[in-house]
Amino acid sequence: MNSSSNAPTRPKILIVGAGPSGLVMALALLRNGVPVRLIDKDPISHLGQRGAGIMPRSLELFNALGVSDEILRRAIPAPQAVVYQMPGGVQVLSKFDMWPAAEPTPQRPFPNVVMLGQDHLEQILRTELQKLGCETEWGTTLLSFEQLEGADCVRTCISRPHGDDHVTETITFDYVVGTDGARGMIRKSLGLTFLGETSNADRLVVGDVMVHGLDSKLWHMWGEVGASWLSLRPTEVPYMFTFLLTGPNIDHAHIIEHREALGPIFVEYTGRRRDLVFGDVVWLSHYRPSIRMVDKFGVGRVFVAGDSAHVHSITGGQGMNVGIQDSLNLAWKLALVQRSLAPESLLQTYTEERAPVVAAMLNKITALLKEDWADKTGAPPPTPGGVSAWKHNGGVLQLGVNCRWSSLVVDEQQHDEDFLDDFEDYQEFFRGEDQEEDDSFDSFVDRPLSAGDRAPDAPGLVVLKRPAPDRSAPDARTTSLFRTFLASRHTVLIFSNDASRFKSVIRLLAPLEPHTVQAVVVFRTQGIPAGPHALADWVLEDRAGHAYSTYALRDGCDIVIVRPDGLVGAIVRSREGLQRYFRGVFKRWL
Repeated sequence: MNSSSNAPTRPKILIVGAGPSGLVMALALLRNGVPVRLIDKDPISHLGQRGAGIMPRSLELFNALGVSDEILRRAIPAPQAVVYQMPGGVQVLSKFDMWPAAEPTPQRPFPNVVMLGQDHLEQILRTELQKLGCETEWGTTLLSFEQLEGADCVRTCISRPHGDDHVTETITFDYVVGTDGARGMIRKSLGLTFLGETSNADRLVVGDVMVHGLDSKLWHMWGEVGASWLSLRPTEVPYMFTFLLTGPNIDHAHIIEHREALGPIFVEYTGRRRDLVFGDVVWLSHYRPSIRMVDKFGVGRVFVAGDSAHVHSITGGQGMNVGIQDSLNLAWKLALVQRSLAPESLLQTYTEERAPVVAAMLNKITALLKEDWADKTGAPPPTPGGVSAWKHNGGVLQLGVNCRWSSLVVDEQQHDEDFLDDFEDYQEFFRGEDQEEDDSFDSFVDRPLSAGDRAPDAPGLVVLKRPAPDRSAPDARTTSLFRTFLASRHTVLIFSNDASRFKSVIRLLAPLEPHTVQAVVVFRTQGIPAGPHALADWVLEDRAGHAYSTYALRDGCDIVIVRPDGLVGAIVRSREGLQRYFRGVFKRWL
């Protein structure tokens, strides 16, 4: 890590692996004022699209990190899929939307999946990290680590480049986070199980290839998986398509060594179409579907996230998106504990909150694809662990992912008896035990707001007071709740026009460390108290009515605490409820 006025110079946390999960972890920790060291054993960053589908929930998290605008500028919409009749490969057999487009709503400003190559996403994240003085150390390997009994650190042995050679150094860190992938050493060294299955189906050849003659707004497919199957998905790079290829006569080892062998195969698998010209293969690899996860997400002061903790089917489009949720969940907790602002027990909630989500998602992805793929494509599913995204958009888009069962959350609302048994209903849905035609994960989004849910947006808020500086345009008269949320602070939303009420709530926050919590007062249009509101960070008028209607709080509750990872930590009406939540997070209130 280079020195910078924006970040301390001595790294406190080692992040091993500079893929999306590691980059998001580093960015979130730096936003929280914790210096990091980010290493990767590979000599350079990887080329290729790889995990290109960015889900709406991920876009919301990228927004909180301040990088969503650049991602949306470079990304393309998810394309419509078209399956061709074989032989011939020209006549259309079927068309369908893998992820049907939706219009933005006040609660969901990012409703659609967008496509951006993983290499370009990582480039955006690395650029943001460079602004904070953090550089990825390429070609640097974690050889071993040791957690000494009773010590408050992790001793590591690291090999890094030095001229034409490598040098080995021993250095201690407060914590280590492994985002080093499914084959990484950290999970194995911790002795974590990695239970699941690896498919015995034909392996896929995957990669990117330049193609002339194909419509760049469609996702093209030929053949059947059980025989021969080719998928060409357009990318944000002109004429470049990501391919998935499988067949009984595919010699994987030969193709990996001899890229030129792919050209004739592409021609054959597309029905020998004369209008298509296949050019350079940008990158390629082989892939066998594997669906696995760890039994817990950390031991002591060492944690795992992303592919180090769980692997998914390539077809589900979930792996990278689930991984960055791991990173955001762990980062804010790790930052508070590392800064001695929170008890170490807070870190135990990382496994508590993420393990059920990941297990449920893996179960759902494993079960769903076979149900609909044949109906939509006339072909068997491309991988056993794929996901029927067009039918169950709510789950795949991840807008309903929650942690209502968490020991951290506090909810003083009274729910109806038929509302839901949080953990059991969540698990039932993902096990496939609650599969009525009209029942999707959207039902978790559309139920009344509960603690543990994703915090929805609300636009059209008139700014009466803003912090200086803030991320919005300084002369903007209106903003949205998403523009106030930060990955570095808890946001306390106070829905009240009673001046004595919101002042008393804000005063209750006084014992907390500065810059860890911000207060946002949201007034109804009628009856706004006169005078300055110096205690609040933001003062907003809900002139459009979206905030009050979206949050629709019940039973006299008027306070919502939004965590740095964008989930609702608490919905309360009392002093005791507010204190109970923060006692579970901060030392100062223990």
